Amino acid sequence: MSRIRPEDLKLPPVAYNSLGLNALLRFLQSNRKYHILDLGPALGANLEFWSHFLCRLTVEDFYSEYRAGTDAEPEAPRESLIADLLSFDDQTAFDIILAWDLFNYLGPAEIVPLVRRLSRWCRQGTVMFALISSLLHIPTKPSLFRILDRERMTCQARTLETRPCTRHQPRDLARLLAGYEVTCSYLLRNGSQEYLFTYVAREQKNL
Repeated sequence: MSRIRPEDLKLPPVAYNSLGLNALLRFLQSNRKYHILDLGPALGANLEFWSHFLCRLTVEDFYSEYRAGTDAEPEAPRESLIADLLSFDDQTAFDIILAWDLFNYLGPAEIVPLVRRLSRWCRQGTVMFALISSLLHIPTKPSLFRILDRERMTCQARTLETRPCTRHQPRDLARLLAGYEVTCSYLLRNGSQEYLFTYVAREQKNL
């Protein structure tokens, strides 16, 4: 679990209404416990928000650890690195996966094994929340998303530097996120689209 350093925050957070978050929360039932996997860094605001629900939160800052691994071993197989970073016992089953804007920073050769790996711990109906950008350029690091309440979040860039965006199209996402179907999507004014994907087909456990 990585920590955000003050020097990493170059720009102020921007608040916006998140229809995707609100739609996700409508799935939650008050009498059921949920296991949530957050693939971003641990943020106090998010930990506090989820503490008001009957849930267990697992935080894995995937991109930071994955990029560190690829920098250390550029020729290492991506599947092996992903498997090393995401390892849970066979009894683990996530109900919600918070991918944030992670997929904007990964190519098809990385998304496919990542989604395949995650499917080991998905159950029928597992929901994944993701933001896909259509902008030409995005910050070189994933942004920080803090939940303010049931309908509002903030997005904060961690760097002023930019890089080309992968700009995954809906037809690409259908192929890359095998086993998932789009439940709903919402286009934001900032050029991103919020998606809720639902897991509908369990993959083989020997991945």
